[in-house]
Amino acid sequence: MYLIVGTLVIVLLTLIYKWSVAKYHTFTERNIPHETPKPWIGNLSFGDIFGSVSTLQRQIDQHEQFRGSKIYGIYFLRDPIFVVRDVEMIKTVGVKEFDHFMNHMSIKEIETPFSKSLVQLKDREWKEMRNILTPTFTGSKMRSMYELINVCSEVGVQYIEGEIKLNGGNSIELEMKDYFTRFTNDVIASAAFGFKVNSFEDKNNQFFKIGQIVTKITTSAVVKSLLFMMLPKLMKALNVSIMDDKNINYFKSLVYDAMKYRVENKIIRPDMIHLLMEAQRKDDDGEKKFSDDDLLAQCLLFFFAGFETVSVYLCFLTYELCINPEVQAKLYEEIQSVEEQLEGKPLDYDTLVHMKYLDMVVSEALRKWPPAPRTDRHCNADIDLRDENNDIVLSVKKGDTLFIPIIGLHYDPENFPDPTEFRPERFSDENKHEIKPFTYLPFGVGPRNCIGNRMALMEVKSIVYHLMLKFKLLPAQKTVKDMMSNIKGITMVPKEKFWIKYETRETKLKLKLKLKQQQLSCGIYLRAMS
Repeated sequence: MYLIVGTLVIVLLTLIYKWSVAKYHTFTERNIPHETPKPWIGNLSFGDIFGSVSTLQRQIDQHEQFRGSKIYGIYFLRDPIFVVRDVEMIKTVGVKEFDHFMNHMSIKEIETPFSKSLVQLKDREWKEMRNILTPTFTGSKMRSMYELINVCSEVGVQYIEGEIKLNGGNSIELEMKDYFTRFTNDVIASAAFGFKVNSFEDKNNQFFKIGQIVTKITTSAVVKSLLFMMLPKLMKALNVSIMDDKNINYFKSLVYDAMKYRVENKIIRPDMIHLLMEAQRKDDDGEKKFSDDDLLAQCLLFFFAGFETVSVYLCFLTYELCINPEVQAKLYEEIQSVEEQLEGKPLDYDTLVHMKYLDMVVSEALRKWPPAPRTDRHCNADIDLRDENNDIVLSVKKGDTLFIPIIGLHYDPENFPDPTEFRPERFSDENKHEIKPFTYLPFGVGPRNCIGNRMALMEVKSIVYHLMLKFKLLPAQKTVKDMMSNIKGITMVPKEKFWIKYETRETKLKLKLKLKQQQLSCGIYLRAMS
């Protein structure tokens, strides 16, 4: 009996092993350089999976490791992924042969309300939705939405001023991930979902709490995602869900109730729901251009992108300003110059987007800390990728997945000399022409790039302007010295988090009053001495 059981166990383990390594011949057969994979996890390490090593640094190291190759391979668990390292081939995949690489990779067995979002749609459905949504993100539409975001920026600054006042000094140390998550939460609530919330005052409001829950990357969520990649049909048969329906229903109620109320009361508010409702309007045949569920999916997309991605990027940007005082000083000079030009008037959208040095600083922070370290494309028809001599480098087959290594490109010294240094001047009018096309891809590449980048940049520049105007950013006691090595796992948050000291600036008015007081004191002293 034991012999039979033992034999069955050995047979079962052998079959599982063979299944786990069944695709590991792909790169060898197709003459693609790669590291030797391990059963089940491929070229991942347990440190990658459980968050004990820096996956960002690992991607940079891989890019350097295969410097002599135009394309190299990695096994992501069982699946072979072709990483396109050559800039001309990135152009081919992202632009020239876009019709062959129109879609992102996805697991069809995972069905959520998010499945109808622009980032998940495929082929004709994606193209139609992209065409409908593109006018929603023009400069004029962003201009109309600017005031909603600017108000949130001012509230964020007022919160720090209040905390400094309560602290009884002229400075305070803050953990910026919490701060910027509250800021982006309020921006999304106002600019996307159409209602006001102040997460600095009402720290446990429902919108913020649910936002934290649905965007938190837990061990359970990581394991579920990995199992969906390896065993999608089994996970679907078991009815396993990655997203909590209860939390998604909360957002559904918010969106649908807001739409109904606006239609019934003829209310117009220059936010994302209004812009999407405008885009959704009935065509000549009396049919809506897309359903309410489609509209909900786009709102969810903006929520996930804005809540976590923008808040983390703002942490990196303010961190760089904190540890690069000469850059901060130069940016403050520009802000002071703009304040003088405004002559007491509030900052407006057109003035903000034309601030050159602010744009250079934001661009350099996007280079060092891109929101997406890599992007992907799924091949939908066989095609040959050729080099400059017209020789075939890779015959891509239908169903193959390709990665474009954004962070690898951004940290490649051939593209950006001294890549670990923070140099906004790379993006000055005098120098930006030296940046090779398709080496700087913070918002993706080609027609499938990030549609909301204008809104994200407006949000980032608005809060940075107001923070820099009122405060000097200094290293705190807990400020991380080596950020890259402190980031572990797949998240973009360092183990020690983001700590910055905010010190109140002495404005020109304060300096004048101080000087006048000193002169007055000096006069009293001289009279007393005479």
